[in-house]
Amino acid sequence: MSVTQFNPVLFYFPAIISVGVALFAWQYRSNPGGKPLIVHGFGSAVWILSYGAGTRLDSQLVAPSLLGVSWLAAVVVAISGMYVAVEYTERTWFKRPLVLGSVGGYLCLEALMIGLNPGNLFYTRTPTVVQNGTPVYEFGVWWAVHLLVVFVAATAMLAMFLEAYVYESGTYRKQTRTILGGIAVIYIAAIVEVAGLEPYPDMLYNATMAGSTVLSVTFLWALFYADFLDLTPVARRTLLDEVEDATFVLDDQDRLVYANQVAQDLFNTGTEYVGMPTDAFFHSDESETPDQFMKKANGGTEIVTSPDSEKRYFSVSESAVGAGGRNHTFILHEITAERKYRQHVEKQRDDLETLSQVLRHDIRNDLQLITAYAELLDDECETEGKQQYIDTINESADHAIELTQTAWDLSEVMLSDDVEKERVDLQTILEGEVTEVKASYPGATLEFGTPVPSVTLATNETVSSVFRNLLKNAIQHNDEEVAEVIISAVEHEETVTVHIADNGPGVPDGRKEAVFGKGEQGLDSSGTGIGLHLVERIVGTHDGQVWIEDNDPEGAIFNVELPTV
Repeated sequence: MSVTQFNPVLFYFPAIISVGVALFAWQYRSNPGGKPLIVHGFGSAVWILSYGAGTRLDSQLVAPSLLGVSWLAAVVVAISGMYVAVEYTERTWFKRPLVLGSVGGYLCLEALMIGLNPGNLFYTRTPTVVQNGTPVYEFGVWWAVHLLVVFVAATAMLAMFLEAYVYESGTYRKQTRTILGGIAVIYIAAIVEVAGLEPYPDMLYNATMAGSTVLSVTFLWALFYADFLDLTPVARRTLLDEVEDATFVLDDQDRLVYANQVAQDLFNTGTEYVGMPTDAFFHSDESETPDQFMKKANGGTEIVTSPDSEKRYFSVSESAVGAGGRNHTFILHEITAERKYRQHVEKQRDDLETLSQVLRHDIRNDLQLITAYAELLDDECETEGKQQYIDTINESADHAIELTQTAWDLSEVMLSDDVEKERVDLQTILEGEVTEVKASYPGATLEFGTPVPSVTLATNETVSSVFRNLLKNAIQHNDEEVAEVIISAVEHEETVTVHIADNGPGVPDGRKEAVFGKGEQGLDSSGTGIGLHLVERIVGTHDGQVWIEDNDPEGAIFNVELPTV
């Protein structure tokens, strides 16, 4: 066995370049396209060396084996090259188990066909031409399948990178343009070889070997000078360009990987900034920097930018994407309108709080002064007609004072963003409110039907107004000569239910829920019309429930269930 015409330039040098591609791609093995390119590089080296040795060894035993290895390696190179394009362009369906299984199955079948050559399907062992003592085969039917698979994979690779070149821009276009040149060379070289158009027919496969070398060189160029694999399109325009929010992707070196059209319009930039440091992309002095984006995203706060000298506010969310989470996607959702509305609501809250203070202090003080002077006049009044006027003044003033108290309580509920729960004693609250209402309505009867259990409520002092309004409601809506109100309480495992029963006209079933609506009151009622609405609001904010039942034999029972601690 001897080696003839084993030209180092034609085989050793291309193989070294291919191995160099694989070794350099190793550091990017976790990035899209990294692993397939490693396989492609090592596969190309095996393909070149095994074919070079197989066509230059004078051995009928060793040469066919090496040629078989080279044919199988050629398929591996074609398919791995296709998968470089698959991962680079993020066609994930190519990586589904069914597709990967089919590819693996074909490679196993190809190896069996080459090794066993059943029925001479792959090649005929009897050579028609003897070249330097090396057999040149006549190929069978499976050779056509072999060539078809190689060309389909190469065509798919070419088409995917061509599409990327057409639709991408900036650094991505530079990458794809470089690689497309190498793919075109090897593609044409393979066609020349298969068609038998080589100028030197004694150098079988040398045209394809040369094409493979050119492709390896272009891969190296793309890796070194175009950030291939280091800067890959991890976000696809087919998905993110449809997003209404500004979306951009940065790599681990804060270089712009992708920006959808909304983000480009927001920062007055274009696709030419892809691959550039973000300092260039976020060139506006009023805009946030990437570090600020990251901090704000992690803190869940908002950012502000002024691309057109008009402040716009955005909430920002961040997530890691790509292999190993090395890239970061930022989504900016504009909240300018919401922020303006929030500011408007906050101003309304301030105005409401001011109005509440006026009601609570100034107007209430004036009403109490009116009541005091009316009582002085009452002591000096001698005629029945004037006495009626004074009584009307007192009733109206008392009603107005009650209204200011209810409005104050309601504003407290409306102005509180969240209930600050405390520990309050139910017995103390109920007994205090019953005593106060008794003083206001001396003609009514208020009694405890059962002892009030000594329980602590998980509420705060605003719950006092719940019982005050229900007790007054039971009296004000009562059409009996003497309004009778019975208060009882039942303790449960984690709650307590207070029952306030009266002997009034009751509440029809169709109105048992409606009476808690804002402004509900009877035609002849002296109530404010917002007392029961206030009751429902306060009970609801304390995770409780309020409902109405019929009393026996007449009247209504208002039930309030509140959590205990």
